[in-house]
Amino acid sequence: MLSIVGPWLDARHGHPCTFVPELRARYHLVRADSFGLLAAHDLAVSEYGHALQFSPNLVEAHNALSLIRWPGQNYYAWLDQLHRALRPRNIIEIGIGNGASLALAREGSRVFAIDPSGKIEYALRAETRVFPHSSDEFFGRNDIADLLDEPIDFALIDGLHLFEQVLRDFINVERYCHNKSVVTIHDTIPLDEPTQSRARDTQFHTGDVWKAVLCLKAYRPDLDIFTVATPPTGLTVITGLDPSSRLLAQHYDEAIERFMAVPYAELAGNEERSLTVVPNDWSVVEGRLRDRGIHIDLPLAAQ
Repeated sequence: MLSIVGPWLDARHGHPCTFVPELRARYHLVRADSFGLLAAHDLAVSEYGHALQFSPNLVEAHNALSLIRWPGQNYYAWLDQLHRALRPRNIIEIGIGNGASLALAREGSRVFAIDPSGKIEYALRAETRVFPHSSDEFFGRNDIADLLDEPIDFALIDGLHLFEQVLRDFINVERYCHNKSVVTIHDTIPLDEPTQSRARDTQFHTGDVWKAVLCLKAYRPDLDIFTVATPPTGLTVITGLDPSSRLLAQHYDEAIERFMAVPYAELAGNEERSLTVVPNDWSVVEGRLRDRGIHIDLPLAAQ
């Protein structure tokens, strides 16, 4: 049916629909979805690419491409699994969006949620304090040590999609962790060059957060850093934290200058090695956490 309808959208036939890029994009989107249902992934990827040529901000195409590239549980499922397994007492979440990730924290946890524009649309189970400030303002408070009271057990960095801000957030978070804490960073596997640009021109957007992973691996080989291949844009897990370390803070300007200049072309096609990508498989991640001496409080039946 699509092969019959297709010529009506073909420029050679001069049909009015030719001059509506959104219709051309939708045509290729439907073809791509059809190929996806047939598990013809190469053809689907090609058609999604055509759709994006006509509508670069077609979020359905971006999401579908991410699912083909990184199949399996999405990052919300991973966050839920980590909350279940780690049972963290003190949690920091930078960038709360609509509160979907906040809702994953369990009773018995205490969450410090930081976002100048977040709006919670989900019921929360954990004791949660929301700070409508930037992360820099939050960590710049004079009473930060008294406010946190206890070390941070688990953190999610998912705020501004800018390399330098993510690095600064990590530096600030680590200062209040302990050596068995777990820090996660979202949006670390870019889908393509347009969606990883520093300027947000598309709804589907990672920014250059991936550079923070390269930077941490280069400056802090003492950390265990790996990235779960979870859609839509990966989740990097960091353990082996050292709250006494000031190396990153001391070399911050140097690190920013060094990695800001790294082009996306150096990462494209080398994500698995450069970002230490591991399979979307809980047993793999659980093994790495246990190797770091991190207690996993998750009954086998729940896994």
